Amino acid sequence: MQPHARAGTGLLAEAGCRTVAGAESRVTMVSRAKLYDLLCASPMIALLALVALGFVLKIRAEIGTGAPGLVADIAAKTVFALFAAIQVVLFCVRELPVVKAQGWAPRAAALVGANTALLLLLLPMAHPEGALSVISAICAVGGTAAGCFVLLWLGRGFSILPQARKFVVSGPYRVVRHPLYLAELIALFGAMWQYRQPWSFAIFALTTAAQFPRMDFEEAILADAYPGYRAYAIRTARLFPGLY
Repeated sequence: MQPHARAGTGLLAEAGCRTVAGAESRVTMVSRAKLYDLLCASPMIALLALVALGFVLKIRAEIGTGAPGLVADIAAKTVFALFAAIQVVLFCVRELPVVKAQGWAPRAAALVGANTALLLLLLPMAHPEGALSVISAICAVGGTAAGCFVLLWLGRGFSILPQARKFVVSGPYRVVRHPLYLAELIALFGAMWQYRQPWSFAIFALTTAAQFPRMDFEEAILADAYPGYRAYAIRTARLFPGLY
């Protein structure tokens, strides 16, 4: 019986080796996929890191100057820097995509919608006064702070391009399907008054217009990846609760 026992033991050992080898192969494939995903996101990571650093440097330069509205200005720049920094971190830790949108149109809509607002930084500053100044500050700071909250809630499902990485229906996603876009538009509406018109309004209008095809592409991908998404979309407003 011993030869048979040895043969059985050998088969088990061989099967175990194949299992270990398969597991190692899967780990290697996942590691390579994550590295590739990180490399694809590296331009956005670099851009957002520069944006965050730029705001930090501006805050350092303004501290102690005693300029009018200094506290509000520093608060605004702080949340702007935080919003960019959170995205950098999420790019590095996010889950791998389940499905990606194909073609140039989804990518173009996403990149325009996500990055056009940065053109504001190239415009001359304006100095709104009175009620407009208060509204501008509340929308810019409040919208960006809300955006930070939504980003943290979305977590590893974060993506700029239309990709299915995670199906989130809790928290702010119970209220609208795209709370991050809503927060960004509120923040941009407030920020545009702090830059020269009519160019800042044109940037706001272009960014807003880009969000609608962006949402179309994103929802199509999520519906393909997650069977429950269509039911979620039926019962949840897209962007404005009770309206749209």
